[in-house]
Amino acid sequence: MKKYLILYYSKTGNCKFVAEKLSREFTCDIEMIKPGINNTGILFLLSLMNISVPVNTSASTIGKYDEIILIGPVWGGLLIAPLKSILKMCIRQTKVIHFAVTCESKESDKNGKYGYNTVLNKFKAVADKMTGATAAFSTSLITGYNEKDYSIKVKPKFTNANFGEELLKRFNIFRQSITGINSDVE
Repeated sequence: MKKYLILYYSKTGNCKFVAEKLSREFTCDIEMIKPGINNTGILFLLSLMNISVPVNTSASTIGKYDEIILIGPVWGGLLIAPLKSILKMCIRQTKVIHFAVTCESKESDKNGKYGYNTVLNKFKAVADKMTGATAAFSTSLITGYNEKDYSIKVKPKFTNANFGEELLKRFNIFRQSITGINSDVE
C-alpha cells in the first residue's frame, strides 16, 4: 500500500478543508505548509517573480512517502512560491505529485489569465513526468453561491453543508485518480 503525505497551504481555510477531507479518505499524514515569509503581499510578489521561499517541510520528510498530495490556492493565476518550493523538493526526490487548487475563479474564467487552468498547466510544466492527478475546487461552485454575498473582505468558505454535488464530484474524481480505486464518498 502506498504511503501518502498531504501538504497544504491555506489562508482562507478552503485548502485546509479539502486537505482534511482528503486525509480522512486516505488515512495518511497531513501537514500545513508554513513559509518562512508569512506576508501575503510579499509572497505574491515573490510568486510573481517566480522565486521559491523556505518552508517548514523538509526534503527528508518528503522522502519518507511514496506520493505527495499538494493543495494550495490560486493567487492571480500564479503557482505561488510556497507550493513551488514543495514542488521542487518533490521533483528532486522523484516523487509523484498530485495537485489540487482552490480558487475564487468562476468556471467561465477557468482558462483565463488568472483562472485555475493556468495554474494547473504551470504545475504540469514544472512537475513534468512527476505529475499525478490534478483538480480545481472553485468557490463559485458552492451550493447556493451568490457572488453578491462575497467581497474582497468576505471570502466564500467551503463547509460540509455547501460542498455540493459538483464539488463532491470533482473531489471523488480527484481521489479516484490518485488511487485508481472506485468507491463512493458521502
